[in-house]
Amino acid sequence: MNSYFEIKSLQCSYECKTINPRVVLEAEELCIPKGEVVFIVGQSGCGKSTILETLGLMNNTIRSATKFVIYPEEGKEIDVRKVWQQNNSVLSEIRKKYFSFIFQQTNLMHNFSILENAIIPQLIKGGDKKYGDTLLQVGLEQILKENKQNVGELSGGQQQRLAFVRAFLPAFKILLGDEPTGNLDPENADNLMKIIADEIHRSIDKTAIIVSHSPGLSEKYADRIIKIHQRESTNGDTFGKIDSDSIYEKQNGKWFHNGTEISSEKLLTMIQ
Repeated sequence: MNSYFEIKSLQCSYECKTINPRVVLEAEELCIPKGEVVFIVGQSGCGKSTILETLGLMNNTIRSATKFVIYPEEGKEIDVRKVWQQNNSVLSEIRKKYFSFIFQQTNLMHNFSILENAIIPQLIKGGDKKYGDTLLQVGLEQILKENKQNVGELSGGQQQRLAFVRAFLPAFKILLGDEPTGNLDPENADNLMKIIADEIHRSIDKTAIIVSHSPGLSEKYADRIIKIHQRESTNGDTFGKIDSDSIYEKQNGKWFHNGTEISSEKLLTMIQ
């Protein structure tokens, strides 16, 4: 298979004790290919984090789906609907083996050192990247020069870059990022996305799926953009919708939407 995910007729909702669950996201058909940087964009509250949590098996939001399959390696097929019916150890093993996560909240552990925060996932999952080299890549060489030890010594932007290092060091097939550049200045945001894109494009079996509010970064680094549209149900509730009109693809450096070539300027207006 050339795809990591194949999804059809997906409906997502969250359980709530006080009200009946309602659909917050629908996807008619969604394919995530291998070897691509995929950006997910859309208005706040449209379901970007929901689809990321669902793809990464972090939260069982699946209300219904006619197909939800992951193809993590040659000859292997995982039906996500069935996986959620199994015990947590099965889910944990799949996440450990194939996924790496950059969370919107850094989720750094302040009772662990900077070094421990960065390398513990790599010790668990394996991987051949070097801690010091990756710090230099993301502009955190001051940690080494000043021999900083505690997470609390770092600024918000430095903590976000450290969280990226933590996700980037281990071996992974699929990198999931929820606003990984949200606390960064434009220069550092651009650098981080370039590191991700270079890593994905050097490999034939890695994919990055990035939630972002930055049309500029999406246009520059994505191979595919998925725009979640805000829709209104018959009873007035809003929900996110992924359909054939949601997909933008880059082919030979040019952008296409529904088979029609569009300029970068047009793309930027369409994914706002």
